[in-house]
Amino acid sequence: MTSRKALFRSISLFFLLVFSNFLFSKILVDGKLDEQEWKAAQQINKFYQVFPFTLEEPEQKTTVLVYETENGLFVGYINYQPKKTMRTQLHERDADNANADKVGISVDFDGDSLMAYSFTVSLGGSLWDAVYSNENEKKKDWDADWIAKTSISDDAWYAEFFIPWTVAPMKIQAGDKRKIRISFWRSSLEISKAFASIKSNPMRSRFISTFNDLQIANYDSSNLDFFPYVTISDEKTTNELDTKVGAEIFWKIDSGSQMNLAFNPDFGQVESDDVVINFSAMETFYEDKRPFFSENQSMFDVDGYRFIYVINTRRIGGTPDYNCSQYSKELEAICEENKQGNNDIDAAFRYTKIGQNYDVGFLGAVESDENFSEGKDFLGVRYRVKKDGLSLGYLGTFVKNSIMDREAKVTSLDIDYRSSDDFRIYGLLLNSIIEDQKGNGFRISLRKQLNQDLSTGFGILYLDEDLNLNDMGYLFRNDWIMFGGRTMLQQTAFEESSPNLIRTYRLGYGCSSNTSGDKEGCYTSLDFTNQFKDTSRVMADIFFSTSGKDNMITRGYELAPFIKLPQNYGIELMYHGPKKKYWQWNLAIERAKGSSRSGGLGWRNKYFSSIKLFPLQNLTLKLDYAHEKEKDWLNWIQENLLGSYERAQKETNISMTYFKGNKHELRVKAQMVAFTAKEPQAYLASIEGNLNQSSMNVDPFSLGQLAFQIRYRYEFMPLAYFYAVYTRGGKIYETDEEDDLTTLYKRPWRDPTKDNLTIKVRYRF
Repeated sequence: MTSRKALFRSISLFFLLVFSNFLFSKILVDGKLDEQEWKAAQQINKFYQVFPFTLEEPEQKTTVLVYETENGLFVGYINYQPKKTMRTQLHERDADNANADKVGISVDFDGDSLMAYSFTVSLGGSLWDAVYSNENEKKKDWDADWIAKTSISDDAWYAEFFIPWTVAPMKIQAGDKRKIRISFWRSSLEISKAFASIKSNPMRSRFISTFNDLQIANYDSSNLDFFPYVTISDEKTTNELDTKVGAEIFWKIDSGSQMNLAFNPDFGQVESDDVVINFSAMETFYEDKRPFFSENQSMFDVDGYRFIYVINTRRIGGTPDYNCSQYSKELEAICEENKQGNNDIDAAFRYTKIGQNYDVGFLGAVESDENFSEGKDFLGVRYRVKKDGLSLGYLGTFVKNSIMDREAKVTSLDIDYRSSDDFRIYGLLLNSIIEDQKGNGFRISLRKQLNQDLSTGFGILYLDEDLNLNDMGYLFRNDWIMFGGRTMLQQTAFEESSPNLIRTYRLGYGCSSNTSGDKEGCYTSLDFTNQFKDTSRVMADIFFSTSGKDNMITRGYELAPFIKLPQNYGIELMYHGPKKKYWQWNLAIERAKGSSRSGGLGWRNKYFSSIKLFPLQNLTLKLDYAHEKEKDWLNWIQENLLGSYERAQKETNISMTYFKGNKHELRVKAQMVAFTAKEPQAYLASIEGNLNQSSMNVDPFSLGQLAFQIRYRYEFMPLAYFYAVYTRGGKIYETDEEDDLTTLYKRPWRDPTKDNLTIKVRYRF
């Protein structure tokens, strides 16, 4: 009996320690707002309609309650709304287009308008969080330690948040009070409107800098989290059973300093990447979904639109480099057979400190040695100074690649300057040194909010032919000069009887060339979007691009450095059906030659349809199908040899997501692509850029690609999970003219390159 009591005490003490942050808070987060403390909370009742952006008085009343303690910030929402109009659909974490009503908080903990952390809960209790930087650029790969619950009454629904002070690093502020900046918002799906306590939204050029000031007690916070994990992975294609044990430590030293350590980290994916068919010379960028690189990573986010990322953490633990040719023929063959898809990692670390007027950070990792390969060493250093509307930053990276006898150094300087509330300048300077090769580049962008409805922006990008960021970063391409801009006009002033809710016009334009002056052409585009009050919308997009040169397709072959392309133009039409309570559907058609940013020889036709079903509050079904055909599709084969084909691509995406409460999640997802290239014609490119027909043999080919996954996840507590994941898929390339959809879909299923069952437990102490 005594042993049982001791066991009970031990278990009780364990859970008391684990949940101490929440148990010692006076408010129990259950979505009911019935504690006495809420009567003393600060109230916010002033809201504006921010979508459509009219700034009118909201038609639905909202009351926000704010109560602070030494542990964190409690926020309560009272959302008045007829019960029959409430949408309660559960959804995956960070899903943007959920069929649910939502409320959210965005907090700039430093009060300097550089970065904000956003926390959102849907009426059903599903969570969404993200980090905003550069005014309105969001990243959703940040999953933080916070909680929120909801409840419903006859004429309102309620939300209750607890956001610990340890959720994000904060700069040190002198005195007993801390100035933070904050925004509260709410969206009501039935009427397709959003309301906020600020006069802005994330779709406008100014977002973070419009937050309202809020004075709170200047609490100093510290926290230590220990995340041990164990992963068991059974790969059927290679008959390998792999067991890994490791740990991560997240130590918030004080309000402004944080250290993260990972030992033998499991950087395997329990989230599969989307299937992408890419025959171009440019690499596809994939976001990092690994927990270690999504927590406290925003300080190292220095980028240039979608073309430049100074640090791309997917490089760490990526594909190992091999130099098999250095061995004898027998060992060379063994080396080729033993190539791995990913590198294990011995250790990784990250340290950040946010000061009153400066930020500093260090990021590093050491990869494990593999058979016939040596792991790479990575280091990143970040420093930023900030004052008023100006921030100046430095980010440097260093990679040592022993197997290739290569060292890569990258230096970047970034500037963000707001001369007024409606004008912003952003600049980025780049330099890379890899052995004896030195490269440079820069980007400048300007944004101006001309009035409430009209905004414009303009940018210039220069990347010389020797610039290379790809050892630790991502560069879409080098040897590139581009300038362009976009002007946007929104109309929201419609009669009460009008079916229109918001109308948007966007005019885009730009020109590009390589650094030798070989012009790639200029483009202009106009897209139109009309959203209706019933939540449906129509979109139309037209573009025209002048004739020019494709400087990338021949991969820099000296005897044919480019090919000439004709004028391109096209149109796309899309209709999104109303977001009904139980279903939604979309349709799109496109007819074009090339696109606004890449050229083509022949016409391309594309059809797309999608349907979502919500038969239950906790069940979502989705089916997408796309069918694309292109005449005279041009594909590089080698040197100056290219092939022209009749291309067809069919893609089917099927998914099911089921929830049991907010702890259990079951997801089944399949992405299938069937690609065919028939009726080939060989061409030889000349040094003048002309394509000359050739009698050389060029084979037709087909490609089937599959990514299938069944994933079950159970949440022990925030950031602590149990996973059971089955993944099957691969890519099958054949030189044939197979055109049967079922056959092409089945090939990678019958002969997969990945057939894996993974069990993972990540706990938290």
